[in-house]
Amino acid sequence: MYTDILDRFTRSGKPVTDLSRFRGLMHALGDPQEGLRFIHVAGTNGKGSAVRMLSRICSLSGYRTGEFTSPYIERYNDRICIDGKYIPDEDIERLLGIVMQHVHGDEGYSQFEITTAVALLWYAEQSCDIVVFECGLGGLLDCTNIIDTGIVQLIMSVSYDHTAVLGDTLHDIAVQKAGIIKPSVPTVLYAPNDGEVVDVVRDTADRLGSPLIMPDISLISDERITGEGCSFSYKGRTYTTAMTGHHQIYNAAAVIEAAGVIRKILSRITDDTVHAGIACAKVPLRLETVGSSPLIIRDGAHNPDAMRRLAEYVRSLPQSPKVLVYGQMTSKDYITSAREIGPFVDRVICIDDFAPGQSTVPADTLASLFPDAVTSPSAEACDRAAAMAGTDGAVIIAGSLYIKS
Repeated sequence: MYTDILDRFTRSGKPVTDLSRFRGLMHALGDPQEGLRFIHVAGTNGKGSAVRMLSRICSLSGYRTGEFTSPYIERYNDRICIDGKYIPDEDIERLLGIVMQHVHGDEGYSQFEITTAVALLWYAEQSCDIVVFECGLGGLLDCTNIIDTGIVQLIMSVSYDHTAVLGDTLHDIAVQKAGIIKPSVPTVLYAPNDGEVVDVVRDTADRLGSPLIMPDISLISDERITGEGCSFSYKGRTYTTAMTGHHQIYNAAAVIEAAGVIRKILSRITDDTVHAGIACAKVPLRLETVGSSPLIIRDGAHNPDAMRRLAEYVRSLPQSPKVLVYGQMTSKDYITSAREIGPFVDRVICIDDFAPGQSTVPADTLASLFPDAVTSPSAEACDRAAAMAGTDGAVIIAGSLYIKS
């Protein structure tokens, strides 16, 4: 099984200071990326939603569209798609065998690098017209950044996460994200972003001759947010999203601006396919409703900024009581995240066994961050939370993309 091969590699691999290691591997594989066109997406939050919207827009416009995301949500295959269909197991096995012919065991490749190599081979083999390519970590030194045939790069919301790798200041993190900007290729920057982030991205874009485009959020109006999604107007046209939360309106605005750039090259994209692509795009664990009585919501919020957005939504819910099922990885700022969400829930159940083999924060440690919190095995946590919430309450499952309800 291909998972046995992937397990030979660590999640992060040996640290890198440039992209030569992955460039060498791809060169040995024939540089399949050179025959593809890319939409490159970086950012701390919002990447997955933007990638899915852009993928749907391109597919609905009649383009064979590759989509690359991380981490996987339900199964490994879901991170490598073409027109919404996962790569088959047999293709992973076959392409992984090709990749492994060029791996000698001492290079220090990460699982992500090996996965990216498989994806690029598949997209080239399947003659994709366009690939919507999500960065794994940061941007500047992320292996996805070997591409030089991008038609636009999109930088979404930038905030604190992965600080041990990307730096512990917003400036340093923004420098890493802005590292995907290529000379003369247009850049779309999500709005609103912190002024320091805007300055870094603008300076990088100016230096490289990359036209910088930012949505004018003053032109967003008629916003309506429900449990099923959002509706809003932007520049005189009405849009809907299948994902809810105020931030999805801003995500969509950035996508609309990116589509304006992309359609200059992919000319079959129209106003109607942009509207339809945004309307049908949906990603699991983005304020995803999975139950109704009580209301049960899954969200992958795992850093303070994402938790702040979740808290904003939870605060707006009329259901009571609100019960949080909370788990976090040790690499995350779980203390600040707890402070963001804590005031807006009534009860908390903490878990730590949701990601076997990975470093999760002990449930007792998490419970100490909330008044009267309890701990539970993750297999029992949702049922316990539902019992606490009753039919009139709400259960919120959050803290990691690895938590499954």
